[in-house]
Order: sequence, then C-alpha cells, then structure tokens
Amino acid sequence: MPAEALRQLEKVKNLYLSDFRMGRMNERRLTVIFDEGIEGEPDQLKSGNSVIDDLLGKARVIEVRPGSRRFTLRFEDYVSFKITDETFSKSEKAPALDEKTPASLFRENPSAVFLRHVKEWTVYEDYHADKMHHYCVAALNHVLEVVTTVPPLVEMQVLGEADFPA
Repeated sequence: MPAEALRQLEKVKNLYLSDFRMGRMNERRLTVIFDEGIEGEPDQLKSGNSVIDDLLGKARVIEVRPGSRRFTLRFEDYVSFKITDETFSKSEKAPALDEKTPASLFRENPSAVFLRHVKEWTVYEDYHADKMHHYCVAALNHVLEVVTTVPPLVEMQVLGEADFPA
C-alpha cells in the first residue's frame, strides 16, 4: 500500500495540513497528516454586499468530507523541517515539468533553497555520510519542507462518516 499511497498523493489537487507530531526526545521522527479537500458544487458567494456578490459570482468550496483521502507521511530520520503558512510562502520554482502535466503537491527538490540552507547552517554532513534529500508538500493552508536522509513512508485511508463526529 505505501507505493500506491504515494502514487495517489502525487495526483491530489487539494490538500490541507491537518496535524503533525514530532518524535520524543532524541528521535528524529516527524509524522504529518494531510487531508484531501474535495470541490463542492458551484454556489453563490455571500459577502453581505450584493454588488460584490454579483462581481464574484459562484465559487466551489473545497472541504474535507467523507470520501476525502487522508495521507500520513512519516519521516524517520529528518535533519530539519519548516512549516510556513501558505499566505506568507514565496513560491520556489519546482523542477521542470512538461507543461501538460500539472505539478504534484508532493515533490522532491534537490535544488531547494531550504536544502542549501540546511547544508550550510548545520553540521550534519560533517559527521554523517548519508545524502540529504528535500521534500515539499504544498497544501492549501501550509507549506511543509523536510530535509531528511530517507524518503517518507506514506499511508492512505479514505475518510468515512465516523471520522467526522457531530
């Protein structure tokens, strides 16, 4: 399932970072949960001003609901990570893709600015031979960047009614 979960994650169009947990004490473990946002039917926006409502027209709400997929990423040997509120994140050029292929929200970027920063400002490479990798998940609410020596383990589940207590 992990390989299939990663293939599914690479196809998702809308994600929300919903939770993250760090390992205890000396563990370099990070668990991050992303939930898929599903587009609803077009509906009229209601700002309270009819002129603005007419200008804006209809929009599709993107929300997590039964049928959404939940992706759990486990980074077992992270060196560094950062979470940036999407509102304040500058876009970094992703690796070149065919223009017909939309960019994945989950990607590895060997030339990432954050990876260069970690290499320059940590002593990790002075003591370890393991190569560092940069992974990024660009969600609708936050951007997660992780520098690690091993790829994350990815698990997927489909959310049901029981996952949304009233």
